[in-house]
Amino acid sequence: MTTHEYNLDEWSPQGPVTELSDAASWELLDGLSFGRLGVSVNDRPEIFPVNYYADGTSILFRTAAGAKLHGLLANKSVVFEADAQTENGAWSIIVKGSAEVLVDEEEISRAERAPLPSWIPVIEYVFVRITVTELRGRRFQHQLRAERRQPT
Repeated sequence: MTTHEYNLDEWSPQGPVTELSDAASWELLDGLSFGRLGVSVNDRPEIFPVNYYADGTSILFRTAAGAKLHGLLANKSVVFEADAQTENGAWSIIVKGSAEVLVDEEEISRAERAPLPSWIPVIEYVFVRITVTELRGRRFQHQLRAERRQPT
């Protein structure tokens, strides 16, 4: 079979790729608490690991002073990604949105009650909420399991 016989728009080497609904994407996000935040720091892309809480409409995390917070204050447009391996494949959720540091006392009080895990204990931190403008979830299904050859 030659390359021109494949429909490359529907073909994937790992198997079928399924676009997830927003509801399915939020459900998967709710099941994890660790993701990666992409920001622009001094006009250069940076990625930071964060613990987060997804409430079905936004992403909440906390951070301390540093490059991540500096980037958020300089440019509120962010990208966030969470993914996981499963027995038969993997999934990935990409969120694009606008991040803002919470300053309203009522919002901070609600954020403090959220089940937000702490990765590194920090005495002084701020809460940041990503308001989602775009959400894309995909599930990747493995077709074939590669088997390692045993040494002879």
